[in-house]
Amino acid sequence: MFSGSAEVAFQVISPTRLLNSSCSLEKTLQCSCSFHGLPTPSVQWLLEGVPVSVNNTNSIFKVTSTVIGAWNNSTISLTGEPDILMNLRCEGKNQHGIHASRVFLLPDKHSGSSVYVKGLTQGIVYGSIISALFFFFLVLLIMKMLQWWEDRHISKAKEAPLIQIPELLEEPETAVKSEAKSTEHQLESRALKPGLTTGKEAPRRIKTDAWLSDA
Repeated sequence: MFSGSAEVAFQVISPTRLLNSSCSLEKTLQCSCSFHGLPTPSVQWLLEGVPVSVNNTNSIFKVTSTVIGAWNNSTISLTGEPDILMNLRCEGKNQHGIHASRVFLLPDKHSGSSVYVKGLTQGIVYGSIISALFFFFLVLLIMKMLQWWEDRHISKAKEAPLIQIPELLEEPETAVKSEAKSTEHQLESRALKPGLTTGKEAPRRIKTDAWLSDA
């Protein structure tokens, strides 16, 4: 009987203890505290020593608490931007004790580096997309210029035979004229050679020869 009553007395006398506390900064700042005690402790959040009202809708903080047996888990979420020097504290208490934890709202180096890496990654991705689009349009422009240059030279090549056709048609006439001139020149040269002339001079030579033979 004595040992059983002592065990019951030990269970009833259980001061408040803070077993876990954490803060995370993603889209908003969120802090949690887990207290254990018998009876179940109550949890209070204090900002710069001033209690944060749970029912105040105008506050930049939102508090939610979950009680399971001897555990009281409380979470506070920041909906605005706090000052750097502000400090936040969670406090749990029951009839047998008070336990509190202080959390300073200072910028986290790891979160800052993650934000920097995230921004750097986004900048690289966006820069790559812009560079790819720039080169794509540059290639299109070069292709258009090459196509225009090729079409221009093809059109010039098509127009060139039309200009040369009259010259080709006139070449036979000039050849005939040159042949006629060469023929006339040959006839004139033959007429000037002795023994090949026609006309009155031939009979004279024949008569002269006949006269010489008679003599």
